[in-house]
Amino acid sequence: MPSKNAERLAQYKAKMRKAGFKRLSAWVCPELAAMLAAKRQPHECGGRTLERLLLGEARKRPDYWAPQTENKSK
Repeated sequence: MPSKNAERLAQYKAKMRKAGFKRLSAWVCPELAAMLAAKRQPHECGGRTLERLLLGEARKRPDYWAPQTENKSK
């Protein structure tokens, strides 16, 4: 039985594919890895950083969290 996080991640991957995003994996030289790390903004994944640097801006991604009812304990 997969964990809730694994289920959420699988749903998000499906949303990303449906929105036209492709998953890439690449080997890069140390200099490029250092440059990407230096250019990375807080809470930004490596793919979004690369996209922003190459295209001038990152495309909007599907929401990771599904809409839920408000937490009643607040």
